[in-house]
Amino acid sequence: MSRQKPWCAMLVAGMACASAAVAADFRLNNLDAGTGKGLDDPTPAEPVGGNPGRTRGEQAHIAFEFAASLWGAVLRSRVPITIDATFKRLACDVNTAALGSAGAISSVYFNPGQQPPDAQPNTLYHIALASALRGSDINFAQSEIKAEFNSDIGTPGCLEGDQWYFGLDGKAAGKRNFLHTLLHEFAHGLGFTTFTNRTTGRLPVANDGTVLGDIYAGNVFDHAQGKWWYEMTNAQRLSAMTSEGNLVFAGSHVSADASRALNAYKSLYVTAPASLAGEYGYYWVNNTADISGAVIRAATGANAEACTELDNAAAVAGHIVMIDFGANCSIDTKLRFALAARATGVIIVDDRVASEVPLTVTGGLPVVAVSKADGDWFKANIEGLRIEIRLVRSGTDSYGNVKLFAPRTFVPGTSFVHFDTSLWPTPLMTPYDPRGEGRDHLNLDLTPSLFQDEGWRVNAGSQLLGLCDTGVPTWVPGGAIVGANIVATAKLLAGTSATAGDYATALREYANKLAKDQWLTAAQASSLDTCLSDTELAKQYASWRKGGSGGPVVTELDSREVAPKQAGALGSESIYRITVPAGVRALNIRTFGGTGDVSLLVKMGGEPTTSSYHYRSAHPFNSESVVVARPAAGAYFIKVVGVSAYAGVTVQATYLQ
Repeated sequence: MSRQKPWCAMLVAGMACASAAVAADFRLNNLDAGTGKGLDDPTPAEPVGGNPGRTRGEQAHIAFEFAASLWGAVLRSRVPITIDATFKRLACDVNTAALGSAGAISSVYFNPGQQPPDAQPNTLYHIALASALRGSDINFAQSEIKAEFNSDIGTPGCLEGDQWYFGLDGKAAGKRNFLHTLLHEFAHGLGFTTFTNRTTGRLPVANDGTVLGDIYAGNVFDHAQGKWWYEMTNAQRLSAMTSEGNLVFAGSHVSADASRALNAYKSLYVTAPASLAGEYGYYWVNNTADISGAVIRAATGANAEACTELDNAAAVAGHIVMIDFGANCSIDTKLRFALAARATGVIIVDDRVASEVPLTVTGGLPVVAVSKADGDWFKANIEGLRIEIRLVRSGTDSYGNVKLFAPRTFVPGTSFVHFDTSLWPTPLMTPYDPRGEGRDHLNLDLTPSLFQDEGWRVNAGSQLLGLCDTGVPTWVPGGAIVGANIVATAKLLAGTSATAGDYATALREYANKLAKDQWLTAAQASSLDTCLSDTELAKQYASWRKGGSGGPVVTELDSREVAPKQAGALGSESIYRITVPAGVRALNIRTFGGTGDVSLLVKMGGEPTTSSYHYRSAHPFNSESVVVARPAAGAYFIKVVGVSAYAGVTVQATYLQ
């Protein structure tokens, strides 16, 4: 639902600058508590796939917490994100089922001139993102996401014989991967869905009649109509939702990261005439060298089979020749006469009845084969026909934008709010459950990139274990979340290990497996190893064991970003971190404003202390500054120490490239 405009305006008044954020804190509101069902199911279960739970409810709960830890490590927010979660019967029959359903409980828009710097005015935001952008809770401590999961999987009339897999390793072996479903559904609640009415095509409207933007749909373009989402009428938006292959998400982060996340393949494209332009199916017959240019149809007497010398050899010279397969000579013969005519390549129109058997030929020109249907279409438009073989990212358009699921027949609850089925590897936000082996727990593909296009900030620096820098990126553009998995696994193991020794053994075994499976480079494995010393492991266990302290909070800073209104007691210590890229001319770290007195300690690569630091600033009151000329690339830890009680202090770090 949307908030009233005056209410939102009141909340965002005076918001002037972007504020720093910590790793997002996801919290479970277990609606199944006390019911003996779902997350409270007491049915005994054996530990599976890294999930040590001993009942089905406990395993579901652990999987939930693990998924929350993953998204929490990747996304930044100063405001906790609470998810109302329950198991209940969802749409289901013997062949198909809705595994889960989730969405933002509410939505918010900002008045013009009163929106946070990274937000758009008069545009609806999912409530968790709106609070993250503002840096404070604008949801009155209510939950942000509602998530429901199908309780009847495997029961009579609902995917009979099937079952949930509660393991955390992706090895579902044909079962329904609960961790995948959690990550997928959480993403819908965080922003992977639209506020446009998918029945009418109508954009959201404020109480005063103002037509509002839709932070998700504002990045969508339909090639069939040549229009952005906001440029369309309601009817045109409905049409776009069934514009198969033409509807794309054109956000800059998604488009830039598609080359990292998606596999590429070579495709046959018709570039002219305009009526034929597009991608066509084909297969290589011979010589996979790329070909491009004008196409001339072969002429050999009354047919185009090229079983004799070409009558139009002069016209064919320097061009691609189109030849019918026919039944009067071999492919080698056709190729010999195409070579004699000095063609640059050959298209075979495969008109055989049993055309599923590939044609073969040895040596000579590049040769591709197309279906009879496409070949007949080409022949009817041969004048000015031009083709090219181009490298294409699966599921993308010619500009690198990523296709959305928009089948010709609209699928309620699914169309327009998932990536297309043509993406490969299969993404997290696929419309259909990819049963079997999965890697979603290690790779979120383009979903974090889409969130960046909406305004979410992500943790792209190296992952911390407490205050120890593992040197492993939390998230890598294109999807890998190895660092996020390390901290999620560490928290799980600490919370379920009886002793610090048990925790140390289990986490070291996990790190060794990551290295063995080549999820870590040699340098990353070595860096991670420094965080697995007895001393560091003891700190981690003390923080994350049951009843532990929870560990230190590190506020992540981006260049020029501020952490405003910081406060602390005498002797208190607050820690911040900024990741500096290569080639920076200067790094400037400062505190200013407010009351009281603070000092500033800075260290590259780890926590500074009063006896171990690289830079220090200690003057009366709160104006402290550290300037590092030509800093080395890496993570710089900043500690603000309360020389006396302080309040209203701003912390800022800026680097110049």
